[in-house]
Amino acid sequence: MGVPLGLLPARLASGASIRAAREAFVSADPMAARARAAAAVAASPMNAGASALLGAVDLKSGDPLAAHDAFAVSARLGWRNPAAQLYWLGVGLEAQDYALAAERLDALLRTGQRSAAIHAALLQLEASPAGRSALATHLLAASNWREAFVASTGALSGTPLARRIAVLQRARAGGMPVDCKAVAATVRTLFDRGAWQAASHLWRATCASTGPNARTRDVEQTTRR
Repeated sequence: MGVPLGLLPARLASGASIRAAREAFVSADPMAARARAAAAVAASPMNAGASALLGAVDLKSGDPLAAHDAFAVSARLGWRNPAAQLYWLGVGLEAQDYALAAERLDALLRTGQRSAAIHAALLQLEASPAGRSALATHLLAASNWREAFVASTGALSGTPLARRIAVLQRARAGGMPVDCKAVAATVRTLFDRGAWQAASHLWRATCASTGPNARTRDVEQTTRR
């Protein structure tokens, strides 16, 4: 899994050597980027951003072993760098280590990171029962990205939508708190799209009352609000 160019530059640590390496990276000059990234690491050996930039340069240059070593150093220095997070998210998905992948995805989402690569990784994680289970575990404590996760359900369809609902159902069964007003808004979005069955499943998985016929009645009442 490659590190997207659009994610790397904005969050890297400051410093003249790092800025020079970043500029070479963006300008697609691999030799200059490698030399400048190595200089950045030499100048700031305890800087996780410098090591992550070196890893990204190596990855882009087709040297995955060197990239792995650089990202490993970045990880040991701290997990806050989004490029390193994305790299280890990709490693987890490729190795089917869903606990690692979910942990790194959670870290990215907690810091407000959003990108096409993160969205794709989320869908890939949800494609596996073990991945859905790992993701549901993090949803239990993911108060700052849970609402956006629920809202994103309204943009899905077909199998990805069913998998997203399954994650929410598992997390809810584990005790995840739910903002049913937010869920109701997503349910209405699905109804407006004609996805009535999915809307009903989402409501039942998260906010339906107990008792005979309560689930169907709750969904009908929600769509009229």
